Amino acid sequence: MSRKKAPSRLLTDAVREVRNTRSRFLSLLVLSALAVCFLAGLRATAPDMKETGDLYFDQQRLMDLRVVSTLGLTEEDVELLARQEGVEEAEGAYTIDAAVPLKDQEMIVKVHSFAEEGSNRPRLVEGRLPRKAGECLVEPLFLEKSGLSIGDTIRLDTGTGDFEDALARREFTIVGTADSPLYISVERGSSSLGTGAVSAFVLLPQAAFSLDYYTDAYLQAEGAEELLCYSEDYTELMNSLSDALEPLAEERSALRGESIREEAEQALADARRELSDGEAEVSQELSEGEAELTDARRELDDGWAEYYDGLNTFEQETADAQREIDDGEAELADALTELRDGEQEYQDALPELEDARREVADARQELADARAELDDGWAEYRKGYAKYEYGLAAYTEGMAQYEQGLAGVEQMRAGAQQARQGAAQAQQGAVQAQQGAAQAGAAAQQYAAQAQQAAAMGNLLLAQQLQAQAQQYEAQAQQLTAQAQQLQAQAAQALAQAEALEVQAVQVEAQLSDGLPRLQSSALELNASLGLLTQAKRELDDGEAEYADGAARLADGEQELADGERELADARQELDEGWQEYRDGQAELADARETLERESADGRAELADALTELQNGEAEYADGLADYEEGKAEAEQELADARKELEQARRDLDALEDCSWYLLGRGTNTGYASYEMDADRMGSLAAVFPLIFFLVAALVCLTTMTRMVEEQRITIGGMKALGYSKGAIAVKYVGYGFLASAAGAALGLAVGLTLLPWIICNAWAILYTVGEIQYGFYPATSLLACGAAVGTVTLSALAACFSTLAAVPAELMRPKAPPMGKRILLERIAPLWRRLSFNYKITLRNLFRYQRRFWMTVVGIGGCAALIVTAFGLRGSIFDVMDRQYDEIYRYTAQIGLVDRVTPGELAEVTGALERSELVSGWLVSRSETASAETERYTVDCTVEVVPSQEALAPFVSLRHRTDSVPVLLPDDGVVLTEKLASLLGVSAGDTFTLDGDSRVQVRVADVTEHYIMHYVYMTDAYYQTLYGQPPEENQVLAAYPAEGAEALDAELVGLDGVTTLSQVAATREVFTSSLESVDYAVVLIIVCAAALAFVVLYNLTNINITERMRELATLKVLGFYDGELSAYIYRENVILTVFGVALGMGMGKLLHQWLVLTVEIDLLMFGRTLALSSYLYAGVLTAVFSLVVNLAAHRKLKKLDMVESLKTVE
Repeated sequence: MSRKKAPSRLLTDAVREVRNTRSRFLSLLVLSALAVCFLAGLRATAPDMKETGDLYFDQQRLMDLRVVSTLGLTEEDVELLARQEGVEEAEGAYTIDAAVPLKDQEMIVKVHSFAEEGSNRPRLVEGRLPRKAGECLVEPLFLEKSGLSIGDTIRLDTGTGDFEDALARREFTIVGTADSPLYISVERGSSSLGTGAVSAFVLLPQAAFSLDYYTDAYLQAEGAEELLCYSEDYTELMNSLSDALEPLAEERSALRGESIREEAEQALADARRELSDGEAEVSQELSEGEAELTDARRELDDGWAEYYDGLNTFEQETADAQREIDDGEAELADALTELRDGEQEYQDALPELEDARREVADARQELADARAELDDGWAEYRKGYAKYEYGLAAYTEGMAQYEQGLAGVEQMRAGAQQARQGAAQAQQGAVQAQQGAAQAGAAAQQYAAQAQQAAAMGNLLLAQQLQAQAQQYEAQAQQLTAQAQQLQAQAAQALAQAEALEVQAVQVEAQLSDGLPRLQSSALELNASLGLLTQAKRELDDGEAEYADGAARLADGEQELADGERELADARQELDEGWQEYRDGQAELADARETLERESADGRAELADALTELQNGEAEYADGLADYEEGKAEAEQELADARKELEQARRDLDALEDCSWYLLGRGTNTGYASYEMDADRMGSLAAVFPLIFFLVAALVCLTTMTRMVEEQRITIGGMKALGYSKGAIAVKYVGYGFLASAAGAALGLAVGLTLLPWIICNAWAILYTVGEIQYGFYPATSLLACGAAVGTVTLSALAACFSTLAAVPAELMRPKAPPMGKRILLERIAPLWRRLSFNYKITLRNLFRYQRRFWMTVVGIGGCAALIVTAFGLRGSIFDVMDRQYDEIYRYTAQIGLVDRVTPGELAEVTGALERSELVSGWLVSRSETASAETERYTVDCTVEVVPSQEALAPFVSLRHRTDSVPVLLPDDGVVLTEKLASLLGVSAGDTFTLDGDSRVQVRVADVTEHYIMHYVYMTDAYYQTLYGQPPEENQVLAAYPAEGAEALDAELVGLDGVTTLSQVAATREVFTSSLESVDYAVVLIIVCAAALAFVVLYNLTNINITERMRELATLKVLGFYDGELSAYIYRENVILTVFGVALGMGMGKLLHQWLVLTVEIDLLMFGRTLALSSYLYAGVLTAVFSLVVNLAAHRKLKKLDMVESLKTVE
């Protein structure tokens, strides 16, 4: 009966063990949950993302293939496509660019047609679908950027190109907002309008378009909806359908090309004929106008000759008359001289008279000034005397206050002295109380020790009495200590009061000392003022006497002035009579001069009339010449425009030779492709990192179970001695491990398959619009994660049990013998060992004698630190590439796409616009084309950049080695590959590979350059001509100018005939940065999980360490170790183990980071290879913080340690 109940009892014991070791059980559960959550959750994220996208695309019926023709598609083309095998549905559609003018900006939008039941169905967000041609849908981003709302009207301007009349009307009413499966990401493409950047999309009913052909055809493939769109089966289906449609594409494009070509050739012939007729007509009209201008010029020249002859005759006669007048003026001048001499004498007398008048006036003024000065002096004297009396009163009052302040200072100093005496007395009492407390404490310790000895000898009554006595002394010591503290507080308060009084006395004394000099200075100023007032009164009395003398002298001067004025009046009368005779002579001379002027005026009038007539003729000639030049320039401009239109028509006709259809799959859609790349990026991350995470967690679980079994070897020995079988005994420990790991695995699986995908997919929702997340269950991954977690714990428990059960019961029931004591390595270094304290020697011996425990703990901590280093390093590697690529490698800011076969004139317009702008620092005309790079190892698409030379490229792209930053040379006999491309192809400098573009050529690799985003092949014009036998056709311009403030330049460039696109490097950088920012959420999640794992591992290992050494720690506590000392005993070991673990983790993290970066990279990107110092710092700090928290938890456990239970004998 007992044998049958044995397993159930052991299971009951296992459950009891769970309750008794909750922390260990929870550690195993959390470790298992973290491992399964991380492994299953991250591996489920990429499939969930793809399933979510696939469902959204199916619901919105995203086209499987998009057919685009360079000449458009007819209704017949769409019908033929719909009848092809493998095509479920074909729909013609329109796509154009338009500008939306707003109050303060102009937005460039993509305008698409849509059918409510057709392909690429919009998902309504707000409002309703359009019901008539004058209504439209916009995306929510459009309303956000424009500030408009539903119900507002917008105007769509389609420019002056091929789509100028593409719309039946210009104004549309916004009736709703919607998302489109064509635009699931933030990228909206480029345009030939405005600045070239598209801001949003607009959806119109097909009835709103007036084109006689479709711009696109959207195809739905049979059976595609049942396939996962990102699967290989779907890709194969699309490839087979594209191959099947190729013959139709070639046939229909040829027919369309011939039809359009005939129309274009006829239009070109008509334009040439009109241009020839216009040139002849303009030439004849210009010849006739030039002849009329020549006759007019001849008549004007004859008129100017007659005018100058008459002008010479008039000037001669006028000169003769002027000579007679000059003689009369000479006689008058002599008379004038005599009069002026008399006037001079008269004027000479006037100053003397004026001087006399001035002297009299000055005397009067001086007397007035003297009077005023005396009056002012008397007023100042009275005012000064009043001020002196006021200052004397203030000085008397200040001296009284100064004497009172001195008395107050003495009182303060006396009070301070009394306070210091009281403080000294209180301090002396505190010292006496402390001495009494020390004596009482020593007595308490002595009685306590005697009580322990009595208890040890079994005399419990004596022990209790001694213990009570010890407690009385202890209470007395505490009372004296409190009294001492109170006296010290009183002493401190008295000292503070004394110091305050002394400070106050010093301050008052300082104020009095500052005031005394001012009082003394006031006394000196008062004495000086009294002396000045006495001197001023003496000077005022002298001034009154001088004023009386001046008044007498003024009366004599006034009499002399009256006599002089009578003499001057007689001289004035004589001069006036002489001046009357002189004026009579002047009148006669004026009559002669008037006669001359009248006759001269008549001659001048005749000459002026002739001059006016000539000037009018010149004006008429100038107007005629201007009309001729204007007409000539207008005619030449019209002829130039006609030639330009003719050249454009000729280019269009040449382009018709390359007319073809393009069958574009979903992969050409930027949002669709980037979503797939981001999902694959998550898949790459989930393929590697969770395994490492899982291994660390499994290692710690293995350690936990192994050490748990070893810890209970005595219990196992007892059960084995009682007759339990090995299997029955193992049930307890296997059940313990199975219960913890199974519960943790179930919890981790539930959280991992829901929470992690939800967090990451919500992070991607910032960039992508793909509907609600679809959660999937993946049996293989789930079973693998749960099985590995449960198997690791249970198998480790089983292995540890059977390893322990191999010993006999007698051996198991005795504690395991500690390892043989021996000298550790540090003991052999005598100088160092001698300088270590006793505590550190014990710590180092404990660490290095138990090698297994040491290395298991160090490896566990190191693994967690390595995971944190790797996670932070991976984050830095991802974001480091943006700064390196766009701040250091790319030095240009804009890429200008040119039309095919651009003419020299069109290219000159582009370079002229750049040259005229002050913002542009430089530009480079080059060629860019897409090709396929192939080797036996790999085939990948790349961009070929053809530049004139390395010197021309250097200001725009930096070619350099990543490891040493040494510049890379671009020779004329080889190409330079980007580093990621060279790695994929498996080539290096000196190797060759195949470049498949317009033709297949073998290319020699000259060098490899640092590059992080996309794949590029750089070559010179000379090497291109060597490879292809012809010079490269330029199709792009790289320009360097600031992005801000260049809107006018962007608009001018986009409006040029030779420009097709304008791409800003900043916009491209923003797209990549946004994509990588979403990856950052996943990396941050990894960091958080790694940190959580590190904390659990540290806690678990520390907990195991304490449990295993319970007897040792209890013994130390019995020997007198305080709680703090016991904790420090453990802390020292934990700190050293943490240091060793972090050091190991740094090395492991560096290696793991290098391997992980290479593993999770996708083909289009190369992550940074450098591990930043901050990653090491963050890992070290986090591990140290976790170690500190774990040590605090260990301290609480050590305080609760039961010494009696821990020291019970096991013999």
